[in-house]
Amino acid sequence: MSTPALRLRGIRKAFPGVVAVDGVDLDLTAGEIHALVGENGAGKSTLAAIAFGELHPDAGSVESNGTVGLVHQHFELVGRLNVWQNVLLGREPRRGWRIDAAAARERVRALSKANELDIDPDALVEDLPIGAQQRVELLRELERDPSILLLDEPTAALAPAEIDGFFASVTQLARRGTAVLIVTHKLQEVIAYSARVSVMRRGRIVAAMPTAETSVDEIARAMVGGELPQIAQRAQTTPRPCLTVHALQAGSAESGVTGIDLEVRGGEIVGIAGVEGNGQTALADAIAGVLPYRGSVRFTPELSPKRERSRVETSVIPQDRHVEGLVLNFSIVENAVLGRQNRPGIRRGVLLDREKAREDAQAIVERFDVRAASLDVKVRTLSGGNQQKLLVGRALIDQPHFVLAYNPTRGIDVGAAALVQSRLIETRNAGTAVLLISFDLDEILALADRICVIYRGAIAGRFDRANVERAAIGRLMAGSQ
Repeated sequence: MSTPALRLRGIRKAFPGVVAVDGVDLDLTAGEIHALVGENGAGKSTLAAIAFGELHPDAGSVESNGTVGLVHQHFELVGRLNVWQNVLLGREPRRGWRIDAAAARERVRALSKANELDIDPDALVEDLPIGAQQRVELLRELERDPSILLLDEPTAALAPAEIDGFFASVTQLARRGTAVLIVTHKLQEVIAYSARVSVMRRGRIVAAMPTAETSVDEIARAMVGGELPQIAQRAQTTPRPCLTVHALQAGSAESGVTGIDLEVRGGEIVGIAGVEGNGQTALADAIAGVLPYRGSVRFTPELSPKRERSRVETSVIPQDRHVEGLVLNFSIVENAVLGRQNRPGIRRGVLLDREKAREDAQAIVERFDVRAASLDVKVRTLSGGNQQKLLVGRALIDQPHFVLAYNPTRGIDVGAAALVQSRLIETRNAGTAVLLISFDLDEILALADRICVIYRGAIAGRFDRANVERAAIGRLMAGSQ
């Protein structure tokens, strides 16, 4: 056998109160796509960071036969720079002592086209939607042309059509001899594109096999150590008025919404299906009250103008847990109370009831299986999936009248996704109105009572659960019908 491009032996890494990686051996072979899967907190991202050299292991060895690149799960971009400046940061082409902006722009444009990751080199990164920022992360590492490429949840924010193009690029890299490790929760991608798969659970490799010799169900069972939890059953409800949106216009001409009419009733989930970048963010921000709009957004019963939406019966699961949802240097308890500090039972006069805040944090941890050494650890020490479960738990704990859920299962494993989806259905069964915005069509189809397809800022079609046509929804999402 040829020498592995990357060889990990006996890797161990501990953080305060938890062993993240415990005696892991792993080989990556040149020209092969190797998938690494596991539950949230299993140690996958930590192992990838050690392989890259970003973290130093407490024990074990890392041997690489080439240069290593890592695409992080959470973006490490400079928001105030444009795309080409981020991609070429520190490696810009020069003409004398000056940066050759024209050459840099063309270099990034050609790289983007060659890898089917279409993006404007001059776009300001902080203005880009999540999916586009993910593409910038990918381009930055591809520009370095590494012989070993580590991808941590690379398709978490990509639309289905973008995923196909991305894997076409990765497959070409592998054919040219690049060793590729993909850390992912999307098991269908594992089956479709990888040659081998390794499964981590609680810091250890518990299974490894050729992908052709396994299945999605077998991988999922290895991840959770048994059968997957079942999604809660949908109960009969009597829908009542909750949110009415009429002639809504918000955001820019390129990524805003234009004249949307929408109704979400208590006791139902309305799903917004669409390719990322078609106005979903503007719609969510306008409803949440953080983006100016024209038209009307009306809750029933009417909200008193003296009361903030955060105090009333509305909750938001934002699309970006780091930018909009969590304060990473705060503890679990502190994050569990964010946005809820003015709600009855939390505030005592001008002070917070810290005992109640701690009780709520404990309830979220238990009900949403948030795995942490204690309630007092900083949220940045949690895995991405456990951060997401904390965020969802905070939004649902008060049983609000209305929940805006934006990609609620992004970046979490199949077991955690089933748990979050169950909690959303239970919330709906209890009479809450849920507006679900998701780029995962399977999730929309599994959860929604009614589906609205959004395309270029307008509703392109509407479906009841009883008359859902997946192919028709797909055509509407692509703008071909």
